[in-house]
Amino acid sequence: MRKILFCLMTTVAAAHFSAQISLTATAGTTTGTYTTLKDAFDAINGGLHQGAITINVTASTTETASAVLNASGAGNGNYTSVLIKPAAGVNATISSADTVATIKLNGADNVTIEGSNNGSSSRNLTITNTYTTGGSPVIIWVASTTTDGALNATVRNTNIYGSNSSGTIVGIIVSGSTLGTAAEFSNNNFTSINNSFNKAQNAIFAVGNATNTDTGFMIKNNVIGSAVATDKMGYRGLAVQNAKNFEISGNVIAGVTIGSTSTAAGILVGAAATNGLIFNNKISDISNTNASGYGAAGLYLSCSGAASNMLVYNNTINGVSGYGYALSGGAADNGNGIIVVSGGGYKIYYNTVVMDVNQTAAGRPSAFNVTSTVTTAGAIDLRNNIFVNKQTQSGDRYTVYSGAANTVFSNINYNDYFSTGTNLGYIGSARATLADVQAGFGGNVNSINVSPVFVSASNFRLATSGNTALDNKGTFLADVTVDADGVTRNATTPDLGSYEFTTAVLAVQDVNTKTKLNYYPNPVVDFITVSHDTKIKNVEVYGVAGQRLIYSDINAEKGSVDMRSLPSGVYILKVNTEKDSQSLKIMKK
Repeated sequence: MRKILFCLMTTVAAAHFSAQISLTATAGTTTGTYTTLKDAFDAINGGLHQGAITINVTASTTETASAVLNASGAGNGNYTSVLIKPAAGVNATISSADTVATIKLNGADNVTIEGSNNGSSSRNLTITNTYTTGGSPVIIWVASTTTDGALNATVRNTNIYGSNSSGTIVGIIVSGSTLGTAAEFSNNNFTSINNSFNKAQNAIFAVGNATNTDTGFMIKNNVIGSAVATDKMGYRGLAVQNAKNFEISGNVIAGVTIGSTSTAAGILVGAAATNGLIFNNKISDISNTNASGYGAAGLYLSCSGAASNMLVYNNTINGVSGYGYALSGGAADNGNGIIVVSGGGYKIYYNTVVMDVNQTAAGRPSAFNVTSTVTTAGAIDLRNNIFVNKQTQSGDRYTVYSGAANTVFSNINYNDYFSTGTNLGYIGSARATLADVQAGFGGNVNSINVSPVFVSASNFRLATSGNTALDNKGTFLADVTVDADGVTRNATTPDLGSYEFTTAVLAVQDVNTKTKLNYYPNPVVDFITVSHDTKIKNVEVYGVAGQRLIYSDINAEKGSVDMRSLPSGVYILKVNTEKDSQSLKIMKK
């Protein structure tokens, strides 16, 4: 009897020790342990665990098949929310070689995958699909069913890795009950924040319901792609279609390479998409190496509606290249920084686009491109951008190219166009000079032709010296009040491109006569004094990367800020008065 009891105890202890999933619930059976996430999902689908459920991943799992969580109420399932996260202090991987998906939320509402093991932004959970021999596997599938949508799905702080850039189709797909099709019921409020993606064709492909378009998508601060060739994305960074009231912001997309007859893209927004915000994204290293002459785009806009209401601003795009094809300037022919291929209602403001990687062959690359398929009058409002093409391959190298008539522009002005090529732009025919661009495109009365001086080849903030001709050349646009670093835009004469800047003035006192703001000395050694004809509430000091370093209450018309703790360099001084805010560049010795 003792021997039998000992064996039973050993068996139970071993089963508990080998469990990789620990589950708690507020109703039904309130605890459970499992060896795979699929086992835990199966128990929830069967109604064993109910209410608010937390799944702790205590060790890495190898899923034997897709872990599918059905909608609450489908069958015996009865839950209000499901949270999946690594246990405290645990770094874990959920891996599958399933031909469909590693994880599928099958109409399941209120599911959160939280990858941090400590409540911060650390990424301690990795979800992979390792299938390599054909098929169309995805890693996370947020799927509607024929009767229900998957609402409020959130994935954050997680590493999402495929097997290779041509094998795994998507890191996260939001779609219908058939993989990649429009949702039968809307999967509203999908959120992807601070995730890392590589080795898949697409990082995120979110396609909503074509009639009742999905609302509330938030795709923010994700890191997509890699400098390592084998880890790059193989088609696109991310794509959003059939969605409204969505945000794509703060994503870093660096490393998308394709060698096929499709167009590589950093971000694609299209189909029945409306009311979108696309801002503060950094897109680079987007290429198509197909020798038949197919293209690449940093930002690809293809909405179906004439009034899509897309606000595109403060994005920085560089390193986009196609193979090169000279016969037309269409989407599938060359590298383009931003390309508009259909629809209308685009406000494209304050972007910095630098074409700085050569195509293999001559062609018609451009920093900004409108194809002939855009026909709606007033479809595009294009202002306060910096468009540079400094490629050196033979052939045309445009900053702005339009296959459409100039009537598609409701506004086109206050842009900087600079090219190392013979011609600056194209509309109907090549346009060699700024005057030719003005004649062909119309507008552009306040646009300029100036070569910007950037901080470095990879930092597209404007240097404080060498850019006098670019300083304060924008026009105030009420839709955009801060730059990509969070610095307040000048309310009367903002700067072009993604970042505000001020040319360095190495003087004892720098006086802004328009606003009666004084600040001195500049450069500063220890304290900088600021004064204004109205009360200064406070002063903030930011680094050039946008981080706030000093906050000082003033509450007077004059005060001093202690700069002694900061190393030598260039900083942003933000002076907040009772009437407005102004951001200025200062130097610390």
